[in-house]
Amino acid sequence: MTRALALLRDRRGVSVVEFALILPLVLSLICGTIELGHMLVARVVLEGAVVEAARIATASIDDAENQRDAVMKQSITRAMGTFPLATGRSMTIETRVFADFSTAYPEVYNDANRNGQYDLGETFTDRNKNGKWDPATPITGTMGGAGDVLSITVRYPKKVLFGFLGTQWAMGSLVELSASTVVRNEAVSRSS
Repeated sequence: MTRALALLRDRRGVSVVEFALILPLVLSLICGTIELGHMLVARVVLEGAVVEAARIATASIDDAENQRDAVMKQSITRAMGTFPLATGRSMTIETRVFADFSTAYPEVYNDANRNGQYDLGETFTDRNKNGKWDPATPITGTMGGAGDVLSITVRYPKKVLFGFLGTQWAMGSLVELSASTVVRNEAVSRSS
């Protein structure tokens, strides 16, 4: 009996037990901070890559559309090369060409029924004063010609670095990053 009482009073090893209880929480916080920082850096790099790629694509208006498209995609791919893609997923790059900036954006409307799309009868701001709601109206082409407006949207499924965090925080195995920009191609071709 005295031996049992002595064991109950013995404080050696309490620190080990306390450390074992708190270690998972501390590791989760450290890994979560690293994950969040990595995600934020990836987001900033993606935004910068899209802007830089747009600058390159719109400044080389004398090159063929497919050549400008390839250079733009290579620029974004190279910039994002240090961030792992989610398994089985790939980056998507969507370009749309518009005649001018006013057609690159739909007219603003009040989504009365909250279905995410314009429905007849909903109020809207009639920018061009034509009496009807106008959506974004792209023209044909992937990169556009001189003076056209180019919209670039990139979606990047970044792999979660610490897989256990994905399941622990209901994130899954990826974080979907996206960035967009709208720019005007050079107004004049140098070869003309």
